[in-house]
Amino acid sequence: MNASSTTHQIKGMMPSNLLASHAQYEDSGLNLPELTIYDNGIIRSCSNVASELLGCSLDKLRWRHISIFLPQLSEMAITKGGKINPNLRFLSHIGHHFDVIDMQGAHITCALFFNEIECSGKHYLRVIFRPVEPQYSLL
Repeated sequence: MNASSTTHQIKGMMPSNLLASHAQYEDSGLNLPELTIYDNGIIRSCSNVASELLGCSLDKLRWRHISIFLPQLSEMAITKGGKINPNLRFLSHIGHHFDVIDMQGAHITCALFFNEIECSGKHYLRVIFRPVEPQYSLL
């Protein structure tokens, strides 16, 4: 898929439902590793690329806390007052590099982007991983 067709698909979506489902997300051609988590950090779902990056299937990812891959988040509240923790939001906006640990124990440096999404009236967080290491540049 070329950039202009991706741009056309994204422009046709309203901001309130932009990439609300995994099918829309993966069909958009963006193909980035992403997890959808509950406010408490428990993984709800993930993209195929995230399963590949983290080295396990959705079945093994679902219902685990995100801190299993991001130990930095084990002592940090992911949300405060129903919104993304301001510290996480700030780190996300400046492109801070997080140490992601896959299921085999390999360390992957990633920038993370935390976005609030609403799907079927429920509030979730989408975490998008952008690996910064050269071997992951094709993700």
